[in-house]
Amino acid sequence: MEKLLKIFKGVKMQIIINSKSNFIRVIFFILFVYLACSCTKEKKDPPKSMEQLRKEQGVPVVVKTIDYTNFEKELTFICRLSGIQEATVSSMMGDNVLKVRAKLGDNVKQGQVVMEFPTSNPTVQFTQAKVALENAEKMYKRMKELVQAGETSQLNYDNVETQYLVAKRNWEAVRQMVYVESPISGKIINLAVKEGERVDFGKPLFTVAQINKMKAKFWVSESEIGYLKLGMPASISIGGIEFTGKITELGLAIDKNTRAFGVEVQFDNSKGLLKSGMTTELKVRIYNNPKAIVVPINLVQRSNGNAFVYVVENNKAVQREVKLGQQSDVDYEILAGLNAGEQLVIEGQGLLQDGVKVAVK
Repeated sequence: MEKLLKIFKGVKMQIIINSKSNFIRVIFFILFVYLACSCTKEKKDPPKSMEQLRKEQGVPVVVKTIDYTNFEKELTFICRLSGIQEATVSSMMGDNVLKVRAKLGDNVKQGQVVMEFPTSNPTVQFTQAKVALENAEKMYKRMKELVQAGETSQLNYDNVETQYLVAKRNWEAVRQMVYVESPISGKIINLAVKEGERVDFGKPLFTVAQINKMKAKFWVSESEIGYLKLGMPASISIGGIEFTGKITELGLAIDKNTRAFGVEVQFDNSKGLLKSGMTTELKVRIYNNPKAIVVPINLVQRSNGNAFVYVVENNKAVQREVKLGQQSDVDYEILAGLNAGEQLVIEGQGLLQDGVKVAVK
């Protein structure tokens, strides 16, 4: 409006508006002057492109100072825990459980009776087997006296002795069917039945385990078995607590069912924190470099078969070829090409070329 007033002051004219046509001419004149003033404004320079800004100010990047760190490579497996020795006893007859002589968590000795079944079960023939053994034992003792006195032949004695041994084994088998014993010394970790409960042949009755030590069983592929060695450390984490053990068994042949090699790791369980049947993740450390230069996998680029990263020197990006070592899930071990103290580009590397000016954020 100031420019418009100046124009009006600089123009000497007399307009006498005495008609409608003169008034319209004045309005058109004012609009013309206003448009003319608007067109005389200074034109602004066009905005600079991103490419121009990058050339002038540098490509924005984020860097990290390279330092030595511990580099580990691990293999991870899923394993199942069990006692160092563990046995599940199943029923050898179908009947009601007459008596349970131990409770869950009890310690039992090898050969200790844990459960009883009725001796009256006709399929067992408990009484017949017992009587047969008693008669065979009497005959055996009598024949032994006779052969020592020279009143019978050695052949007769041998036949009677054989009959006695067969009767004894039959009786032991029948007795174990009725009086179910623990096959090993350990703790009752599972009681599958109760007194009076009906069970069928082959039904699991109880499980005994030695749990002062635990073992983890897992399976590895052909490509993985070569990394593992006896005595190699392995770890699991249960409830936020880490347990470390050692490989104690390596399969020498592929299992026909799993098509993999079986491996076992033993863990100390003197505090009883590990439980049989737990399934957890197990890690085996197969490589360790306590003083390594490590670069995240996503920062390593490739060209013509060579690996490289970007570092910053004198405010410029430098493409640095590197020699790669071991690879973990997220990092590369760098064997050559980088030194501690250098500035590694960790953000913005996708916009860089060798020698480009950079602006470190």
